[in-house]
Amino acid sequence: RKVVLQPQVVCLGEVIASAVETTRPFIDAHGHALEVSLDDGNVWIEADPVRLSQVIGNLLHNAAKFTPPGGRIRLQSRFAQEAWQVVVEDNGAGIAADMLPKVFDLFTQADRSLDRTEGGLGIGLSLVKGLVEMHGGTVRAESAGPGRGSRFTISLPVALRRAPPPRAAARADAEP
Repeated sequence: RKVVLQPQVVCLGEVIASAVETTRPFIDAHGHALEVSLDDGNVWIEADPVRLSQVIGNLLHNAAKFTPPGGRIRLQSRFAQEAWQVVVEDNGAGIAADMLPKVFDLFTQADRSLDRTEGGLGIGLSLVKGLVEMHGGTVRAESAGPGRGSRFTISLPVALRRAPPPRAAARADAEP
């Protein structure tokens, strides 16, 4: 089944809040501390809010799944290199250097013996990459190696910065 985006002008902060709300029970069940830091929560981008929330939620879920109980997860939104970046970073299992170029390949999984009971099918990061690219963005993975955590950075094109909500903008356009 082909994924079709339903793009609209959305507040990035609201999309992030939705992803956090969806994954919070899983993060809490694993006893993790979650820190959320938004450079500007009132940034408007053109995106499919459901799919973008799914992308961020998937990265948060993976961070919780591959971080030992009591770990730290950080989610940050920032403007850098002419794009909005969403960064999910953890102090968990990390990724071996030889696996980094392959983490977004379909059905690829590193040896995650830390938590095989919550394994997964190896399609999550491939889906993340595909959805981010459908939004005109990029995603990259970084890790200092096994046991040293990981960082996933999504870069999205900027549609609008500090714009009024779309409904308010539409009302302003309709006035004589």
